Amino acid sequence: MGFSSLYNLWTLVFPAALLLYYLFRKRFQPKTVSSVLFWQADRQEEHVSPFIRNLQRNSLFYLQLFALLLFVWLLLGPYLKQDRSSGVPLFFVVDSSAAMLASPGGTSLFDSSREAMKKLMLDEEENRPVTIITTGEEPAVALEAKSPSEAAAVLDKLRVNYADPSMQQAIELVRAQLGEENAEVHIFTDRFDRSEFKEETEGVSWQVHANSRPAANRSIVRFGAVRSGGTVTAIVKLSSDSETAQPGTVLLKDAATGTVLAQKPTSGEPDEEETIAFKDVKTDAAALSAELQTKDDYAADNVSFALLGNEPRAIAVDPSLHELLRKAVEAIQEDIITDDGNRSVPKDALRITRSSDALTEGDRPVLLIGRVDAESEAAEGDLRFTDDPLFSVAAPKEMYVESVYPPFEGYEILARIGDSPLIQRSPRGDLIFLADLEATDWPLQPTFPLFIWSAVKSLSEESATLGTFTPMQRKSVLMASPADLYDMEGEYLSTAEAANTLEAPARPGIYRAADGSAEKLLAVQLAPSQHTVNTGESYTAGKLAGTTGTTTTRKPIVWPFVLVLLVLMTAEWEVQRRRGYPY
Repeated sequence: MGFSSLYNLWTLVFPAALLLYYLFRKRFQPKTVSSVLFWQADRQEEHVSPFIRNLQRNSLFYLQLFALLLFVWLLLGPYLKQDRSSGVPLFFVVDSSAAMLASPGGTSLFDSSREAMKKLMLDEEENRPVTIITTGEEPAVALEAKSPSEAAAVLDKLRVNYADPSMQQAIELVRAQLGEENAEVHIFTDRFDRSEFKEETEGVSWQVHANSRPAANRSIVRFGAVRSGGTVTAIVKLSSDSETAQPGTVLLKDAATGTVLAQKPTSGEPDEEETIAFKDVKTDAAALSAELQTKDDYAADNVSFALLGNEPRAIAVDPSLHELLRKAVEAIQEDIITDDGNRSVPKDALRITRSSDALTEGDRPVLLIGRVDAESEAAEGDLRFTDDPLFSVAAPKEMYVESVYPPFEGYEILARIGDSPLIQRSPRGDLIFLADLEATDWPLQPTFPLFIWSAVKSLSEESATLGTFTPMQRKSVLMASPADLYDMEGEYLSTAEAANTLEAPARPGIYRAADGSAEKLLAVQLAPSQHTVNTGESYTAGKLAGTTGTTTTRKPIVWPFVLVLLVLMTAEWEVQRRRGYPY
């Protein structure tokens, strides 16, 4: 036995005060006498032994003293030490990628994993805490339960998130949850090679449950579509991972309405790639989907999506511009064209130049940096920016500008230095930076490549779309405010955390992002690794001495004494009722 609140010992002053009160107070016994002559003898008898006499025939005192002592006992927090067995923590790491939807045996790998986990849980001791971790772009703890049976009851709530598994990150999360404790960890996936597994620690058992059944699979590994001259050309590339032929049909659909625009048969020969082209398809659709109709064991990769007009434009850079500008553009797109006037530049290329003539040439907006047709003047004052999506990623707030060029009349002013315009936008959409980069320290600042990225994105054809994402992928985007995500049926899904960041939904498809002023489409595609259903060997690593241990717990013993205290208070009340207050 022990006490958890010894600091409450000071409350012993209360029963001590009660004892002193009864020892030193005067008490009188009512007595009827025939004459006052006997009073003196009675008083002398009272003073013979006052301490003992005050305690004689005083049941109320004993009840009160016992009740106070019992109250002090309860304040000390008495407890009994109890040894009990405690289970070693049980961890489950579940691969939630799209490949787990494959069903080589008629049941998907994900459902088979859930059934295997449920069986393991129901066979374990009830005193083992359970933690379930799901993989994904960022592995997360999906469930924490105090017992296996409690965890098994909610296993059906687990869902596939279609993202790459990131198994090493999931194992690091398990390690962070464990600390120095022993544990039993079960990993359910299609394949996790022994050579990739590096956890060999004593006290932790790692059991990898892999898929051993090959799946017959046909997959759309690539799909692209381009609009040209009022018609659409689409290319679908198929791969086959099967021992037998799997013929089928490829459907080209409007991703928004599901209308079939064209279809072609496919032979599906074993272990062969096949390319199917759709030409001169007439449609006004902003996004298309390609669907492979065939009988295989993995349907998630039989559908792919494409945004029309999403092909990146070539970028042509004036060689007379700052060298760091070229490096910033190369970070966006590796292959760039040198616009030195000696070679032809594609008509649809994005030009970055110093020549003001580019503002009237062609029908594509350009990025103009500096001017060659005017003289610069000294600049003074602070930088000021408008609330434009161009600056949502990074704005050069602390840039030094020595001089600026005269502005273009009638162009929108996006930024000023003092009263002088610094950045303008033409009615066509051209962006003009009215200073030479050599006259500023901007190329040396970290905001410079980010602004160039924003400018290139806003001037490219991708400005009408947000591009292609993988499931749950985070990307930098150009939006005026945090965007709301909707599916093509108009159902609200989520809201972005910031105007310049967007996390894609988990399920592949076409989605709309709206920021209040504009709507942009985005496509969510399976990662290339999710077009293959892998097989692997199951194995065990590490060693666990046992699944149970012994821990010492404290069991409070309060309620029995509370009941005794209530009985004492009831008895004290009854004594006072019967005998009254002594005087």
